[in-house]
Amino acid sequence: MKRLLLVLAACGDHRSITSCASDLHGVYVTPAGDKWMMLDNGATLEAYPMFDDGQGSAAPRLIDLSRVSGGDKLDGTMQRRYGDACTGKAPFHVVACRPDGLDVVHAEPASCTEAMPSRAEHWRLLE
Repeated sequence: MKRLLLVLAACGDHRSITSCASDLHGVYVTPAGDKWMMLDNGATLEAYPMFDDGQGSAAPRLIDLSRVSGGDKLDGTMQRRYGDACTGKAPFHVVACRPDGLDVVHAEPASCTEAMPSRAEHWRLLE
């Protein structure tokens, strides 16, 4: 019985985020309950929605991030393609990486000509 418990415990992903230089791959949940899949490629990261994120002819959003030297934060953009017309982009910043998730500040890419206000959120890491 003890062997079985050891095997099950070894299968869990109990990694901890110690800084923004940590491996940040995983699923994060926003305060609204939306889930995003984060892929960590080392110097760059990508995040994709794991929910229906399309809006009419607009494509789902995509987040592209780069590690800032020193590894204490990440900067990038959230973007959304609007038909064949254009791609709207808005700033996206990870300002702190905590053991339970990410503190982010971002705006929505509302359209190609209009800027939306930024907001701060905590994205919780699912384990």
